[in-house]
Amino acid sequence: MKVLTLDGEWSLTGDGAVTVPPIPATVPGNIEIALTQAGIVPDPFFGLNVEKLRPFEFNNWSYRREFELPADFPAEADLVFEGIDCVAEILVNGETVGRSDNAFIRHRFAADRLLRRGEINTVVVKIQSPILAVKDIPLDHYCHCQPYNYANLTLRKPAHSYGWDIAPRMLLGGLWRGVRLEERPADRLERLYFDTLPKSDATKATLAVSWSFHTALTCWDDFDIEITGRCGESEFHHVEKRNFTAGWIWIELPRPKLWYPAGYGDQNLYDVTFSVSYHGRTLFVEKRRIGIRTVKLVYDETPENFKFRFEINHVPVMVKGSNWVPADALHGRDTGREIPILRLFSELGCNMLRIWGGGVYCSPAFYDYCDEHGIMIWQDFMMACACYPQTEEFLGKIRTEAEWVVNELRQHPSLVLWAGDNEVDQFNAGLADGRKPNRNRLTREVIPQVLERLDPGRPYLPSSPWISAGAEALGHNDMQCPEQHVWGPRDYFKSPFYADNIAAFISEIGYHGAPAVESMKKFLSPDKLWPGHNNPEWIAHSTIYAYRVELMYNQIRELFGFEPATLEEFVEASQAVQAEAKKFFIENTRAKKWNKSGIIWWNVMDCWPQLSDAVVDYYFNRKLAFDYIRRSQKPLQGIIGEWRNWGHEVIVTNDTLNPVDGTIKVTDADSGEILFESPFHAGANANVTVGKFDLPNGDRRLLLLHLDAGELSTGNHYFTGRPPLDFAKYRSYRKTIAALG
Repeated sequence: MKVLTLDGEWSLTGDGAVTVPPIPATVPGNIEIALTQAGIVPDPFFGLNVEKLRPFEFNNWSYRREFELPADFPAEADLVFEGIDCVAEILVNGETVGRSDNAFIRHRFAADRLLRRGEINTVVVKIQSPILAVKDIPLDHYCHCQPYNYANLTLRKPAHSYGWDIAPRMLLGGLWRGVRLEERPADRLERLYFDTLPKSDATKATLAVSWSFHTALTCWDDFDIEITGRCGESEFHHVEKRNFTAGWIWIELPRPKLWYPAGYGDQNLYDVTFSVSYHGRTLFVEKRRIGIRTVKLVYDETPENFKFRFEINHVPVMVKGSNWVPADALHGRDTGREIPILRLFSELGCNMLRIWGGGVYCSPAFYDYCDEHGIMIWQDFMMACACYPQTEEFLGKIRTEAEWVVNELRQHPSLVLWAGDNEVDQFNAGLADGRKPNRNRLTREVIPQVLERLDPGRPYLPSSPWISAGAEALGHNDMQCPEQHVWGPRDYFKSPFYADNIAAFISEIGYHGAPAVESMKKFLSPDKLWPGHNNPEWIAHSTIYAYRVELMYNQIRELFGFEPATLEEFVEASQAVQAEAKKFFIENTRAKKWNKSGIIWWNVMDCWPQLSDAVVDYYFNRKLAFDYIRRSQKPLQGIIGEWRNWGHEVIVTNDTLNPVDGTIKVTDADSGEILFESPFHAGANANVTVGKFDLPNGDRRLLLLHLDAGELSTGNHYFTGRPPLDFAKYRSYRKTIAALG
């Protein structure tokens, strides 16, 4: 199949509130990037410059590209856009070839008759102002969202681009993914899916293979379907005659090599070939990589049997992971950032990530990485924190999008859950008018119908957190359901709200930490670096939530009992508070395995320079929490429980599939006194409470935990007593804690 890429330099013009003469614009890219590189606007990531983008929101834009088309380029060809943000008209040699109004999905337009082979051709993409494009679309009475997001409600465009607590308002859009001309072969595959049936296991797997293809033939008898697959020494080969262009086949595979998440087994992937021939002539050959695995979500909201647990290949999995927010606030830069960020997830020991519904669907390379490295994916559909329209037109938009997304992603074994949206149930239930979450037709009708047709075997959660019809009937809110977003007051991280939460699964929880000083110097003016109080640039880079600055000061006061006098002191103290908080959230969850079966904390990486919950800032500088989390998420770890009944329990949590024997010791960091020492036996995929030691709750000590179990040996730390801790003493302990490995 012949392909001609149209990536590279285009010309961009703008008209409307601010006239922009022709400037160079790189594709993939964003209008904001082009304006910055042309010197029309200053770097919007610096200082208060983001505010200077507002007048450009009312502009219409034209991308233009001239190219020479080879004389032998096939007669039937599609113009393919991987991402157009957002409302656009596409012209080829002056004639309209199509329109788009969804930034999330691929658009394909037949450009056959409009192309001039052997000549210079022109493609123009006219992008309408995202504000003006929707100004005359009426909203339902119940349509509701955050105050700055109303223009987004009827438009399929990243919600965060209108401004969010993790992202700035940068909504100009552009051609944010690649553009190409692609041959449209007369004989071609349309759809192919290898689905692992639920009863499959290590002794035998059953694959349900569905396909459809297009052919130029208008009369035929039998097609020859051939399917082969290989993973190491395991292979299958199936040949069958079929008399139609679509079908379904069962393939039985003895002793399959199963795909497992990281820590639970190997990430086995089969290289599969699907070919169709007719009377000895090969019509087409397609190659795929597939994983054979089953996935089940065990859900029970009855109080006596509270559960939200993933089982992969019939094995319960303890989830340790993080939320995926946009790789960059400007998605034209996503490609260069996705894989380096994913490597951070792997280094942290994450076995799951949740793709948050206020961003975008990620690139094919992203999902391939997760397949290869055993990172399970919880995939939100792109809706967040709003009461969306329920009109037939909008239902149709979501149906079209969902069909594309499901067909695009369903083959990835790492994808273990579809979720309808982020916090829309919660948003509905929290309104004073008492709107019922289960009347949301988008997530109760449209998406389930698409999944039933295209991917019926994978678990589906209508919202996160989900308020079921049963919970709604009982008047329960989201904090009474098994899966929860545990944010609350953002007060002391060991307060009852956090320590005693009843969630069976925590899918969001976080705590703020300042970026590195060197990073702050990159995005704040020299005279606005310090102090943070009433500082407009700090507030702007707290991203909409002005209270965040004072909250971070208060969190430092709570743990250390003082207010920092310098920027350097603020950053160090803030990062220490965040590190201790994230460590506690993870270990408090792991200590209660299987009453709690997972935590997806917020979050690994920033999408722009800001003060946030991320543990790595936009410039890839790691905060202290990164090291603490990496230690807390080790497959085998010792945990010192919270003070109760005059002392602390010592727990070993084992997330491996083998029993482990070893010894565990707790010592006082200052005196070297051994407070606890014992052998232990931790069952496979289980916790064991090894014992208990007594200490007064008023003692403020650093305790060091050493767990000796051969290759799984590790260390941990714990601060006893009530805050405030002595910050100077805490600083002196940093090397001791780091030496734990």
